[in-house]
Amino acid sequence: MPKILVIDDDEITLALMHNVLEDEGYEIFSTADGPQGIQIYKEREPDVVILDLALPSMNGLEVLRKVRKHDPDAKIIVVTGHGSEESAKVALRYGAWGYIEKPVDFTTFLHQIRTAAEQ
Repeated sequence: MPKILVIDDDEITLALMHNVLEDEGYEIFSTADGPQGIQIYKEREPDVVILDLALPSMNGLEVLRKVRKHDPDAKIIVVTGHGSEESAKVALRYGAWGYIEKPVDFTTFLHQIRTAAEQ
């Protein structure tokens, strides 16, 4: 089964995503810390990254940039509670594979993860 890394500082969102993905059979790694997320990515090489833009330790776009620098083919789905057309454009310009606004619609969320993991 594909490996998924979730980087989100909201404990409730992190737990919810972890549970939903685990129920789908994915192997999950998670952290609330941007630099730790980059390290986990390098060590575990997940198939898909779910990344919040608003992280306290490091801006989510910076995490996105560093992961993409390490692996230009990384599939990163940005999830944010502060969504806007502009933030979506910026995330996609930085190399995001997908973009989802909170509150997360889990049908769309799971569809994007399945699609990303299969590519």
